[in-house]
Amino acid sequence: MKKKRMRGRAACAVLAAVLLAAPAAALALETAPFAPGMSVQQERPQDAECIEPFGTRRAYLGVTASRAWMRQARIGGLLLNLRLFTPQGDAIPFEEKLNPAQTGGKDICLYMRAQASEDGIIMQLDQYAVDVLTRVGITELVVVDEEWYVWAQYQVAELAAVRAALALSEGEQLCVSGEDDPVTIVSEDGVRRQVNL
Repeated sequence: MKKKRMRGRAACAVLAAVLLAAPAAALALETAPFAPGMSVQQERPQDAECIEPFGTRRAYLGVTASRAWMRQARIGGLLLNLRLFTPQGDAIPFEEKLNPAQTGGKDICLYMRAQASEDGIIMQLDQYAVDVLTRVGITELVVVDEEWYVWAQYQVAELAAVRAALALSEGEQLCVSGEDDPVTIVSEDGVRRQVNL
């Protein structure tokens, strides 16, 4: 009995050592950087709209968003692989707010206010995030910089259509950053590639 416990402890110690020594996965803190030659919008659009500060109410039509600064979206209590990054691959903290979408009805817009924007803002999401957004009625995503200017707007249906057209797997992440910027994909093993639409 004592030998079994000792082997169990030894196995746990080995597993802990392996996990500590292994390089951390590129989850919330980083992603694959853009390759040399790939560029993204480095400053906000000239005609950018300025929105009102978020205030304390963050939920809309029974769907909740987080009030905290996040490194990944939290909608209805679910953490989604919907994140903001710099072109260098560093995560950008952001805060969320839900509002009525421009399309009206029961459509919802998710505003994501990035804590920084001087290097460019890339939005990155996987299929699960698209599915959850669709299921709860979020039809628009608006990325806002820290000075409350709109950086980019996306329709969830269009993002879903792009994912389908590219035949992406569930874990592959679609990356968009602006109207004229390249669309890139980050594979499940962390490799970024540019695609032509």
